[in-house]
Amino acid sequence: MGKYDHLIGRELENGLCSWDSDRALLYAVGVGAGLPDPLQELQFTTENSPGIAQQVIPTFMTTMSAGGDWVHLLEFGDGKYPVGLVHGEQSVTLARPIPPTGTARLSRVLRGVYDKGASALAVIETRATLAHTGEYLGSARMSLFAQGKGGFGGPRSPADQQPWSRPERAPDLTISLPVGLNQSLIFRLLGDHNPHATDPTRAHADGFDRPIFFGLGTYGIACRALIKGLCDGDASHFGEIDARFSKPVHPGDRLDTLIWRTEGGALFQTLANGERLVLDRGVFRFLGATKMG
Repeated sequence: MGKYDHLIGRELENGLCSWDSDRALLYAVGVGAGLPDPLQELQFTTENSPGIAQQVIPTFMTTMSAGGDWVHLLEFGDGKYPVGLVHGEQSVTLARPIPPTGTARLSRVLRGVYDKGASALAVIETRATLAHTGEYLGSARMSLFAQGKGGFGGPRSPADQQPWSRPERAPDLTISLPVGLNQSLIFRLLGDHNPHATDPTRAHADGFDRPIFFGLGTYGIACRALIKGLCDGDASHFGEIDARFSKPVHPGDRLDTLIWRTEGGALFQTLANGERLVLDRGVFRFLGATKMG
């Protein structure tokens, strides 16, 4: 039996997560909504604008947690934020829009642990159902790199990993959005207090030259760009977003999301300041679109 085989398929967390309108609004501001123009994206940043119903940015799902302490089961380090544990990939799939206020039952399951040589890659999926109706809301799937934990002889990559290649044509559109200088200080209020976003010493320990903006914050900004460019600002059309974290983002960067339309959605990449690839292998799908591959 492999080192992690006994944990594969195991439920790591099960419980309820509740949120209200204000938390959804905080998330929107945390991923920069309203920063370019406070009169834009009012559907995400206000709950009382006449004629505008509040919507929730779909990547808000990445902040949902039932509060379990499951990282220690993988022996990736001590504490809630082990040194050398960084985000690799993230996907969010919705079956319906997230309501501005609600309670969901979450089930978090370990899908696999892969040997990358110097690192281990853990894939964890969280499924959410609305508590008051039992309606399936959607799922979030993340991969985490644990530096120095590889070499255990396991499989190298997930068997269901989809191929991806950048289209050999110019992007159909590019959406540019800023990262505020204080963006990390806002985003951390949603529950991710990893010190590598605020403490230079810890940032260096995790392999960064200075404090970074949270990867899931970058992911949320890219989601805003896709909704703006492909959905005319209406999150009800969102079905899925999937991307790989490539390089760190820093407060003050400009994020340029390059979008290539496809049947049922789009491929995308996000660059910092037009030169540094920070999100790669991006896939977006409209709600109800058939999954590619």
